[in-house]
Amino acid sequence: MDYLWIIISMFAALMQAVRTAAQKTLNQRMSNLGTTYVRSVFGLPLMLAFLWYVEHQWGGGRPVFNLDYLVLTFLGAAAQIFATMALIYMFKLRNFAIGTMLTKVDILMTAVIGALLFSESLSASGILALVVVVTGVLLMTVGRMGPKALAEADMSLGEVVFGKPTQVALLCALLFTFSYLFLREATLVMEAAGGRVPEGVAGSFWRGAWTVVVATVMQIVVVGLWLWWTEPKVFGQMLPNARIATFIGCTSAVGSIGWYTAFAMQNASYVRAVGQIEVVFTLLIAWFYFKERLTALELIGIFVTVAGVLMFRLIA
Repeated sequence: MDYLWIIISMFAALMQAVRTAAQKTLNQRMSNLGTTYVRSVFGLPLMLAFLWYVEHQWGGGRPVFNLDYLVLTFLGAAAQIFATMALIYMFKLRNFAIGTMLTKVDILMTAVIGALLFSESLSASGILALVVVVTGVLLMTVGRMGPKALAEADMSLGEVVFGKPTQVALLCALLFTFSYLFLREATLVMEAAGGRVPEGVAGSFWRGAWTVVVATVMQIVVVGLWLWWTEPKVFGQMLPNARIATFIGCTSAVGSIGWYTAFAMQNASYVRAVGQIEVVFTLLIAWFYFKERLTALELIGIFVTVAGVLMFRLIA
């Protein structure tokens, strides 16, 4: 199934949409870093269970923890933590509408930086699909904000270009870009210590399962030590918020497993482009569940985004 990575990416995007919404709620009770840390701590048990299943089902054993693999995984994990903190911080800023839209440029950043500095290899049809998806996402974003929301932002051109929401959004997009690319490279350099890497799809699940666990353990240790030094109260806030923290951890774990597995199968830029279906899910949930009306621009954006995602099926 050459298109399995598309299905996995779409499912990971759905889980990310749900997890992000829950993080906004928890962030009202905990700091940015504390909210970010919760997803790793409460998500690790589910990741370990998935790793056990993969090893039990297909084997492969532990990977070789050589310097290249550990460095790439650590850089990807660190970039992911800082990117998530920046995203949560951006939601607290006044007039963050422009910033929200600009975070979507991570798709193009991943494609360009990946082709220049990493092993991303993009075809002409793949680039066209990327552009179509970005266009659809921007249409949906503008349609959701609407002229009124943009007018209420009351920002001059200089503030739009150089304002804090824009700076944080671009930083967030850049950090996410490097997290995707480093983690993709980490899955590519993996070797099995005690045997042979499983072949085909099984190998992608093996690479994804091990890398998501290793990266998460790194995040728990490093961020945990920093929190113990700077914000020890965070550890006392986890138990009172255990229910929502568990929900965030589980949805984050399932989403991360999906992202890491998809990265092991396909270019990071393609995976992230397909992942923009998350915006479509968000709008459809608002339409069906909350009975919110969709604007013409949002409907056009949904159509264009879905068309772009389907284009990836043709190049898979």
